[in-house]
Amino acid sequence: MSSKRLLPLVLILLILGVLAVWLKREQPSSRLAEEVGLERLLPTTFRAEAVSGIELSLGTQPEDVVRLRKHEGNWVLPSRFEAPGNSTKIQQLLAQLSSLEGELRADSPALLEDFQLKDDQALSLKLYTDHAKTPALTLLVGKTSGNNSFMRRSGDTKVYAVNLNVQTLAGLSSTSSAQSLTAKPWLDLRLQNVPREQITAVELQAPTRTLRFTTSPAATNQAAPPAWTLAEPVLSYSVKSEAVESLVTTLRTIQGDDVVDPANLVSYGLEAAPYRAVLVLQGSAQEAQQVTLLIGTEVPEKHGSRYARLSSGGPVYVLPQWTWQRLFPTLGTLLDLRLLQVSEDEVVQVAFQQDGETWEVARDTTEVASTWHLVGDTEATLDETTLHTLLGTLTQLSAEDLPAVPPVSTGLEQPALQITLTLRDGRTAPLLLGQAISPEGGGYYASRGNTSEVAIVSASMQRTLTDAVTRLKPGAPAPEKSRVIP
Repeated sequence: MSSKRLLPLVLILLILGVLAVWLKREQPSSRLAEEVGLERLLPTTFRAEAVSGIELSLGTQPEDVVRLRKHEGNWVLPSRFEAPGNSTKIQQLLAQLSSLEGELRADSPALLEDFQLKDDQALSLKLYTDHAKTPALTLLVGKTSGNNSFMRRSGDTKVYAVNLNVQTLAGLSSTSSAQSLTAKPWLDLRLQNVPREQITAVELQAPTRTLRFTTSPAATNQAAPPAWTLAEPVLSYSVKSEAVESLVTTLRTIQGDDVVDPANLVSYGLEAAPYRAVLVLQGSAQEAQQVTLLIGTEVPEKHGSRYARLSSGGPVYVLPQWTWQRLFPTLGTLLDLRLLQVSEDEVVQVAFQQDGETWEVARDTTEVASTWHLVGDTEATLDETTLHTLLGTLTQLSAEDLPAVPPVSTGLEQPALQITLTLRDGRTAPLLLGQAISPEGGGYYASRGNTSEVAIVSASMQRTLTDAVTRLKPGAPAPEKSRVIP
């Protein structure tokens, strides 16, 4: 046979060889789904964007249905006062469902109970598209483990193991059998999300006091927090800018804990809200505008939480106690309420007045290592450890708050305790402690000697100072010396 006749045969054989190799390589991949039992749970025609409604219910509590509905492009919860839904979470679920594949584990009605996939056991997930009253597809979710669960299509006995746990997304736990389905996991609980760079002022209106802090517009790429100024009221104390900035961050990104029926604004105290937190915004080439958060009365069944709503309307939220208290803290959180600020090394004498008794201690500066003694009785034993601890507390003492209104009685005219520090240059720094601000406690009145400038120190600070002074009183028991164990 001539070479011209052999050449076409050789080419044909080469092509067939390459084709055989290619088919051999592709065969395992194409049969993989069949070999391990993988199958799509939703038809290939399913499109996540076509879903207009979702319903979830438990087979054990079929009457409690969580309904989600798409309205004008956004998700809302008709079963929870039409509150806004967490669109990001909902869209992610639909995207996962659209490509969900499962491994076939069983195909028998008798085995459904073992997988907790009977109709009266499972979590039902209904998806609606064109017909609002008829679901396009219903999935049942049974036993779960971590991020995995068993699922089946309604009307089908095939059980699939899938890498998706809808029960966890719905707020259900695999470790508890007695639980109810709620709408809360699907809610968007953000009250607002205000851009930081537009904020120029924050105003905190409480029943007894209004605070207004101002700053210049912050640059978007500014690394350090901006400086804040107290515009109202006018006080001599400096502002803790980082604390104010933290408060503003809480307010501009504030989130609730739940939503309630918006029809009861009067009972929530939101028609005339006792607390208002206002952000003043100044955008580029725009007039200033305000965003106001209204905070009402306490929620009866949730101690410390309060009702809240934006003044522009919308849902009524339950605001956790820790959140609203961060918005209305004591003044000592936002201002540097320093009562005394001296160096301990500068103090050469301390005078005490307590329970009608007066006495003094002085520093002996003639020795290399200065010591302290009781004035008038140099031989008396003095608890220098307690004295040094007391001076360390006094020289950096800050108040917790300032009275919102001038108190009728403070006890500072005849203070229960008075301490006066004398410095090397002859200056004095007095501290007066008066009575409790209320019979229930909550702090004590204090002053730097001028009774017209009244501050409030915490009850724990009052006890610390009082106990230390009592141990320094003449005739007090000598401090116990630590025993040395040989």
